[in-house]
Amino acid sequence: MESLTALLGSLGGTVFRWSALAFLLVNGIAAAVFFVTRDRSLVNRWTSRLVATNLFLLGVGVGVPAVAFCLRTVVNAVTLSQATEVRLQDK
Repeated sequence: MESLTALLGSLGGTVFRWSALAFLLVNGIAAAVFFVTRDRSLVNRWTSRLVATNLFLLGVGVGVPAVAFCLRTVVNAVTLSQATEVRLQDK
């Protein structure tokens, strides 16, 4: 069970890192394109898509590690409950 908890812990951290990197990459490219072209119509056309992408990346970056933490807590609780078994003596 320790390997499962380690996997869940690393999964949460990895997903957070990848979504943070994607967030920076998407917004950096968008800012560079907007500043280079200086076209206001690009801002009007792409702002809603960028906001949707940012919300998705935020949800994934926060949601997956939170769910992984909850699952890891459940796995630890189940492991502890199985490790402390009570043996009754026959009468």
